[in-house]
Amino acid sequence: MPEPATAEEHELLADLRQLWADADPVPPSLTGRIRFAVRLANLESELTSMPVLLEVASVRGDGGTRVLTFERDGLAVLVNVTTGEPGTVRVDGWLAPPAAHEVELLTTAGTRTTRCDGDGRFVIKAAHAGLARLTVRPAGDGRRVATPVIDL
Repeated sequence: MPEPATAEEHELLADLRQLWADADPVPPSLTGRIRFAVRLANLESELTSMPVLLEVASVRGDGGTRVLTFERDGLAVLVNVTTGEPGTVRVDGWLAPPAAHEVELLTTAGTRTTRCDGDGRFVIKAAHAGLARLTVRPAGDGRRVATPVIDL
């Protein structure tokens, strides 16, 4: 077992530490960049757990209201997006087959989660306008499906 460091060795190590701190200081933004990278890695992990991407079937609307439909592997999603207060939209949706599916809306402002009623209907009021993605977890099935990124 090595002998403990002497006071002289501790002083030498402290001088060496200071020399490196002066020559190559830690960037002030490093902590924030590390936190961002960890959050991004967690988000990528969540997104890769969604194996099925719903395909856009149609889009129509007049500017104040838009209807989007998506379908894949027996799951259909119809979404009506209505302009609300400045910077917000109302999202009314219907899923088929109808069941108490869990629906998650991911926007740049965060995530909103709701559940469909027995008829497959859901509503997200005052959602943040802008880029978004809907994710559906069908009732009784852990496999999630997601829409492409859409502009609400």
